[in-house]
Amino acid sequence: MILSKEVEVVKYLLYVMRWVVLAVPGALFFNKAREILGIENVYAVMVISQAVMGAMVYFLDRLIFTSGAIPIPWEIKPRGVCAECGRVGKCYRVAGEKCCEVASKTQTPEFICENCAVKKIQHMND
Repeated sequence: MILSKEVEVVKYLLYVMRWVVLAVPGALFFNKAREILGIENVYAVMVISQAVMGAMVYFLDRLIFTSGAIPIPWEIKPRGVCAECGRVGKCYRVAGEKCCEVASKTQTPEFICENCAVKKIQHMND
């Protein structure tokens, strides 16, 4: 099982690698856009080229960060019920051995509010 810090490192490295790999095509696209559009203002061409490149890599970023191909060790519910205090509002689930670990895959993970999460973290640090 990959620990949450390792998952974060993998996602971070994929993100950085994506930027490195797309730097050369981005520079080529920048120069072509400048040539084709005939715009001499470097900043205007940069905004245009970044917008087009951003639209193209949206799907790659979505694959890396939200497809489930790489497991996310936390989840946020904008409107949930805290399993500890019953408060309704934004709730969090953090998987892993340090916080809110689920004993088995058949168990439904519990969501807790921010106040209870802070208390749990403070209790773990004591």
